Amino acid sequence: MNFEEVLDVVGSFGRFQKGVVAMVLLAVIPNAWMDMMFAFTQYESEFHCELPPWINISENSATYEELLNRSIPWEVNSYGVPTRSRCKMYKIDNSSSIENISKQQYNRSYQIECQYGFNFRDFNSATAEFSMVCGNSWKSALPVTAAMIGMGVGSFSGYFSDRFGRRLIFMVFKFAQFMFAGLLSMSWNYTSYVVLSFMVGVSTMINYTTGFILATELLGVKRRLQIGMAVCFFYSIGFSTSPLVGYLLPKWRWYLRANCFVGLLYLPLFWFFPESLRWCLVSGKKEESIALMERMAKENRKQIRAESIYESFHRFDTSERKEKACFAGSRIKREDKSYFLQCCNPTMRMRYVTLCISWVATTTLYFAISLYPTYLSGDRIVNIFLIGLAEVPSVAIAYFLPRAFGRVRSTAVLYLLAGLSCAVSPYLRKVSALSVTILILVAKTTITASFDLIYLITTEISPTLIRSTSLGVASVCGRVGSILMPFFMLAGNGENDSIPYIVMGSCAIGAGILYLFFIPETGDMRMPDSLEIALRNKRVYGLNLTKDFKSTNEDHKPDSVKYSRGSEL
Repeated sequence: MNFEEVLDVVGSFGRFQKGVVAMVLLAVIPNAWMDMMFAFTQYESEFHCELPPWINISENSATYEELLNRSIPWEVNSYGVPTRSRCKMYKIDNSSSIENISKQQYNRSYQIECQYGFNFRDFNSATAEFSMVCGNSWKSALPVTAAMIGMGVGSFSGYFSDRFGRRLIFMVFKFAQFMFAGLLSMSWNYTSYVVLSFMVGVSTMINYTTGFILATELLGVKRRLQIGMAVCFFYSIGFSTSPLVGYLLPKWRWYLRANCFVGLLYLPLFWFFPESLRWCLVSGKKEESIALMERMAKENRKQIRAESIYESFHRFDTSERKEKACFAGSRIKREDKSYFLQCCNPTMRMRYVTLCISWVATTTLYFAISLYPTYLSGDRIVNIFLIGLAEVPSVAIAYFLPRAFGRVRSTAVLYLLAGLSCAVSPYLRKVSALSVTILILVAKTTITASFDLIYLITTEISPTLIRSTSLGVASVCGRVGSILMPFFMLAGNGENDSIPYIVMGSCAIGAGILYLFFIPETGDMRMPDSLEIALRNKRVYGLNLTKDFKSTNEDHKPDSVKYSRGSEL
């Protein structure tokens, strides 16, 4: 008896599984809140150089405005609107009084960096509190990078959940996420803020991936695609509801404390959240397996003999292992099990290079739009809500579009739309702020849908024995893109703030073109078991997007491939 047959006996999608799925989906929402925290903790409000400390005068007075006009130069921002300089001021002598400053005529060409700190219109952000602006603007990129590195570290948590069980690791790091959110809200200096951002990234990624794995392991094959799409949908809900938390709690420390207090609502998980039945069975946990199967059968209203099921599963598992051992001992070509040797083949090398480029382009653009909503005009909270809402249709697009037009063609078109929308948007900023917002939302929807599809394509073009390696290499490339993204955005500060979007848009367009020329269509095809079979797939679109490929080879029969973006994250 294999595991699918065990699920059929105890109930493959009864009340027990529905309860577990509901708990996992509800746990995804605060993960999205934490992923979005930098949009609420490090936003950059309007600011200018502070006047000398000996000038003690109300900011609401006409004299204060006159002093600002004589002390701080005016500039034209990227929207063509005159604003006071953020980082420059005219030199003021220490002996200058208010009257002298008001009368003094400055040399307009002689500007200096802010000497007396900064005056923020909104002091409720970590950016203002730790002065992460102007000469210290590099500091704003480091916490984001630290969190992304933490997520990368958390991605390698599979060993711990395999060793100690899904439930334990999920529960420990779910509450670690809430704890570190609380500690982050109490950051006493910039260094602690960076270190705790890293810990939040680690704990958030570990509990997200472990919870998803646990939910999928309790479901049958037919339900795994649905759970994957449901996770993406609830993540989008969390993304879209985060502005409500930010609006009600505008101070950055209280936004994080709210995420900490939410942990109290998840305390019942300690009593209701189960262990993975698959993990218990495979790990030989007999007592736990029998107890869990009896609990599942009871809630699913099934009558079973748990001990006999356990023994039947292990008899099947033992015979299956022998078959795998025989297969492993058979003759396998060296290139079939070596990622490096497959890269020596020109065709596969271009496929893998294209995959890595597309992963970098996708993660960079996705996180840039998500975490830097201030690029858009208008209210910051509304922009975050719209950016989050743009993820909702991407789930449906990623589900239905490939079924109608094929995986590669759909992904290439999505890349082209995202890239064009992003690259064109800077040129319209002085014409229409609304058009820029619409284009960025289109880019967010299409790049998110692409994010969903590249996992599937990466696994489908790679031979079986290096499939995990191929996905791992591509994922690492994507993670490198997200780690470098904050510094990439930093390079566009000030007058050059449109450059990152032009470059990122161009990269997405390039990824779409590369897909058309080097990535073969994988729809209605069996995943390749060897390099030879992988190379048989020459169904490349090129410039002809209307090609209709016909499957004629026995190796080209469809597999029931199940996918979810969360399964690898």
